Amino acid sequence: MPTQLDIRSLPTTSDFGFSGGRDNFRAFCRRVFRTKEPRFLRTPEGQLVVFRHADLMLFGTAPEIGNLPIGKMYPNRFKEGAVSERSPGWEIGEVIGAQVFTFNPPLHGPARRMLLNWLGPKQVSQMEELARTVARQVIGRIKDGETVDLVETVAEAVVVGFWSRLLHLTDEEAVVIGRCAQEMTRLFHANRSQDDLRVLDRAFAEYARLLDLAAARGLENGDPAMLDIAARLKEFDFPDDPHEVGLVPKSVGAVLAGNLVDGFHTAALAAANTFHALLENPEALATVRAAPQTLPRAIAEALRLEPPVLTLSRYVLRDFHVDGLILPAGTKITMMWAAGNHDPSVFPDPERFDMSRPQAGLTTFGLGTHICPGRYAGVMLTRVMLEEFAALGKELRIAEAPGEWIPDHFMNQLRVFPVRIGSAETNG
Repeated sequence: MPTQLDIRSLPTTSDFGFSGGRDNFRAFCRRVFRTKEPRFLRTPEGQLVVFRHADLMLFGTAPEIGNLPIGKMYPNRFKEGAVSERSPGWEIGEVIGAQVFTFNPPLHGPARRMLLNWLGPKQVSQMEELARTVARQVIGRIKDGETVDLVETVAEAVVVGFWSRLLHLTDEEAVVIGRCAQEMTRLFHANRSQDDLRVLDRAFAEYARLLDLAAARGLENGDPAMLDIAARLKEFDFPDDPHEVGLVPKSVGAVLAGNLVDGFHTAALAAANTFHALLENPEALATVRAAPQTLPRAIAEALRLEPPVLTLSRYVLRDFHVDGLILPAGTKITMMWAAGNHDPSVFPDPERFDMSRPQAGLTTFGLGTHICPGRYAGVMLTRVMLEEFAALGKELRIAEAPGEWIPDHFMNQLRVFPVRIGSAETNG
């Protein structure tokens, strides 16, 4: 007879030393994967944690497991009789409520198709020349032999420049939205303060305002992507249901703002993390330089080793039966996607960079119907940056000061990564 999983009886992530951040995460994986038990964990707040690769695959592809609806993220905001008071975090919720990661059926499928019609592999390939132009400009501004913070000077500059140019933002608007993207880092602090929320609300409000302007500008100028999103939104004949299905985006600007949080913020992390992994493994970088066709495999392995996202929330849409256990509808789940890439039962010696590993089973971008729709753009931007450094004859070397990872964070994010950039002669 199936029994309900007693989440309260499970050990916590804290029991295995996890509090957030890349270095802390690595230590957690070494400890938790020493034995085959426990199968599950819970957060200190009592939320189920799925971390083993086999279970991430099972839960990630199960139709019973959906996204965490916006009404479950902000329960007080959507409860009956709630006062429309702009409490701390309000502006964050305004933006996140239009993100596909808060949608469930029947809204989720059409919304994903709308995004993929803009950011699918074919469409992203057509954006590549713009990305190259931006990357050349950014790299070209770096003086020969100069030591720079690769995070801000290269990764963030190229990613923000790309999206800003794609959306026809002015130079001044691009500067502001780049600052907003940096401030979004506070969203992923393990223990957000009231000051964090105030900064985030200002950043999200300004970010949303600029993307609303960009959408209006694109529609006025006949941008095909903006027109397509507008047309598809008109077909979304679903009632708002913040507690299960989600909120239908009310404008093209809302779609852009909600779904480009990862575009502006997390794509830069992916690029910086890839550079870090390759520079920490110079033999792999040398292989890529000698055989450029291996670059996609090198990026995949770098992002396995240093995935940008450590955890994401999921939600049980209807009772989920797993090996004689029941997870009732309404259960919140923390999917520790990054741990799947460090599970030694699938990736032996997981902290070793190995370009010959099979790529099947990577959990970098999630799995199933909820896999990240922006992954094609993020990988393309990373690849273009690496290719343009090579094309311009620029070599990168880690500076004397080491890279610094943000602690107590639910992203695998570098705060700073000093790198010396120059020609082969200069770096020699």
